[in-house]
Amino acid sequence: MQTPTVLPPHYFLLSLVLLVAVDLLFPTQLIEGWPVYLGVLPVTAGLVLALAGANLFKRLGTNIIPLSRSSTLVQQGVFRFSRNPMYLGMLLCLGGLAWLLSNPYNLALLAGFFAIIRQQFVLKEEALMEATFGAAYLDYKAQVRRWI
Repeated sequence: MQTPTVLPPHYFLLSLVLLVAVDLLFPTQLIEGWPVYLGVLPVTAGLVLALAGANLFKRLGTNIIPLSRSSTLVQQGVFRFSRNPMYLGMLLCLGGLAWLLSNPYNLALLAGFFAIIRQQFVLKEEALMEATFGAAYLDYKAQVRRWI
């Protein structure tokens, strides 16, 4: 499988920029007052989750580049709770920012990011992991949910 030139962090950064741009171009406030600051929680959780997953890959010496063959089936740490903690972390960060901006139009951007990551990366990576690790991956897949 060929490694794509546009990777999930690129989609994440583009989505961050688009969330802010949409808020500037189409200002509307769905939530007002202190509850808007609750968006800090998913941003923080998302950063912790994504960085924990990336650091675990680095520590174990396995490939972090999407759609390239992995040398290790990572099942510990945050991977005990989610098969895709780095993607989930990115989605949580974007969701938290969307909450902070409180612009309902940003929900479409969240849905778009989710759809791209799922279709272009997650589903293809699952097939690659199954081909690489066989029964061990199928057992892991049966025990741990894709997202949460």
